[in-house]
Amino acid sequence: MDEIGQKLRSARIEKGYTLDDLQQITKIQKRYLIAIEEGRFDALPGDFYVRAFIKQYAETVGLDSDALLTQFQQDIPETQPQEYVEQSVENKTRVTRAAENSPVNKLKSHAFQIALVGLAILLVGAIYFVTWKNSQGPKQPISTDTSSVAVSETKDSSTTSSKSSSSKKAASSSKKKASSSTSKKAAALEVTVATSNTTLQTATLKNLPASGNKVTLTAGDSAAWVAVILNNATAWQGTLSAGESHTYELPDGATAFSVKSGNMPQTGITINDTKVDATNGTRIVRTIQFTAATDSESTGD
Repeated sequence: MDEIGQKLRSARIEKGYTLDDLQQITKIQKRYLIAIEEGRFDALPGDFYVRAFIKQYAETVGLDSDALLTQFQQDIPETQPQEYVEQSVENKTRVTRAAENSPVNKLKSHAFQIALVGLAILLVGAIYFVTWKNSQGPKQPISTDTSSVAVSETKDSSTTSSKSSSSKKAASSSKKKASSSTSKKAAALEVTVATSNTTLQTATLKNLPASGNKVTLTAGDSAAWVAVILNNATAWQGTLSAGESHTYELPDGATAFSVKSGNMPQTGITINDTKVDATNGTRIVRTIQFTAATDSESTGD
């Protein structure tokens, strides 16, 4: 086995990662990870990928990737300039940006907004036409009958009284709702994480606000690959270096989401200003599913 591959493999085993764990974290195919550990660099797609895969492998298992590449540079194929240009992220980004900025793609990307604006204009026009049509109807003659006027005044008085009573009830109801809303906002967020010996944990969020929620992820003493999953889809993912943080803003109304980490013991999770205690789980690679408690669960009914 190649010396650099042996060093990477030893670091992986020390971290407690299997090849399947490493494949899930780095997104590098398992057969390429095996080839790296065995020193079979010719099995990788190209020289560019050799250095890139080794660098990502090293950072994931907590090694200094730059020092490792320098130490074993004689064993690692040199990247050809043209191949680097073709594979570089900057080059691919430039091509993607040019395609996105084309007039046709811009028009397609705004087609939905244009349709909404057109529909709104048609709706406003229809409302204006109906209002104008009704205003052109025959006007009712003014009655000169005194008794009719008196009855009308009585009805107006009754209507005014009814409206006043309804306004008071509405004001009282609004005050109660405002008071209830203030109480809910004042309640502190509570996070309870269930004990688990598997790769899945569940957590309950009590007093989670309806909007403005943020999830802050922080790597501890070593790097950690983390992801935020919303509606069974990955909303954000990335590898955080030691001490690095990332904040993800949850959509308004979101009541359920998950945080997945390839190094959960070294991953700090904070929801708004509340830190999550995830020490009651045993697996390094772990997913925590957060679910907001219902009103009845929050009040204990």
